[in-house]
Amino acid sequence: MGSCVSNSHITGTAIKVAAIFAQRNITGNYEEIADYVMNRIGAVGVAWGAYSQKASSIATGCNRLGIPVIVGPHGSKYRRALIGKPYNEEDWKVYDARNGEEMPIPASPEFLLTTAETIEELMPMIAKNCIRPSDNNMGRMIKLTHYIELSQKYLGHLPEDWYKFVRVETDLPITRREELLKILEKEHGWEIDWKRKKIISGPTMKLDVSAQPTNVKRLCKESVC
Repeated sequence: MGSCVSNSHITGTAIKVAAIFAQRNITGNYEEIADYVMNRIGAVGVAWGAYSQKASSIATGCNRLGIPVIVGPHGSKYRRALIGKPYNEEDWKVYDARNGEEMPIPASPEFLLTTAETIEELMPMIAKNCIRPSDNNMGRMIKLTHYIELSQKYLGHLPEDWYKFVRVETDLPITRREELLKILEKEHGWEIDWKRKKIISGPTMKLDVSAQPTNVKRLCKESVC
């Protein structure tokens, strides 16, 4: 987050994406805009350094739009956090607006407001929480590459949950695909076809680029939801 002037452009851009690409009405339609931003737009806000009341209100404004925000150590003085429970995997579901069926999603963003103690903790956290249910394989590959590389650079190890964001082999970083496939097979019990270098079984989520994730029931086309 930048100055007072730049903040209006940050949130405004997210609203424009929903208006242009999803043809959402931006007049009196906050619920649908926030739903689209949370499930489709890989944005994360960062408020580092001195955390004033003004910065707190700006972060809350981003939260209302479905944008997760990470604040520095000073943010804990407000004693406020909006944290999910990534370990309850069965709770992470949204509706598919095409047919109203529930679809499992990765735990990302796993919070709307949280704190990071150090820059080393912050950097991988940003990359991870840019992941969204609607990512295509190219977008997921780029985000997963950043998450893995930043974790190894700043924390010195692979993220513990990186495999949970893999749906197909093309989600994996190109330069490390074979290495990561071996880890998936050896440590997580996934079945790999080494002749074609394809994942046969293991992922809990499937790649469906035409899926339309939403938390708003009335946006579903069928009455199932």
